[in-house]
Amino acid sequence: MAELSTAEIAFRLFVAGVAMVGPTLLFLGFWRFLMWLRDDRLIDVMVARGVLDEQPAPSAADVLATATASHPGARRCPFCEKQNLPGVRQCRGCGERL
Repeated sequence: MAELSTAEIAFRLFVAGVAMVGPTLLFLGFWRFLMWLRDDRLIDVMVARGVLDEQPAPSAADVLATATASHPGARRCPFCEKQNLPGVRQCRGCGERL
């Protein structure tokens, strides 16, 4: 094996450090940019005009939670206290047997 000089070792360590830290810093910068875009005044103007809804449409999980909570025969899990529809054998929250 060839002997490496101190400068070559330092350069290789620098390249390795950039390769490890660079993607993380780029991702965090991209995330901050997306947060900046999200908090833009344009969004507020579009909501005020009625182009965008202020509240997003409910997801399937929201609909399921509403249906479970309003169902007359709903059972509460003794482990996680989540309500489940009647007839189910496992809790949809923690997976324990009811």
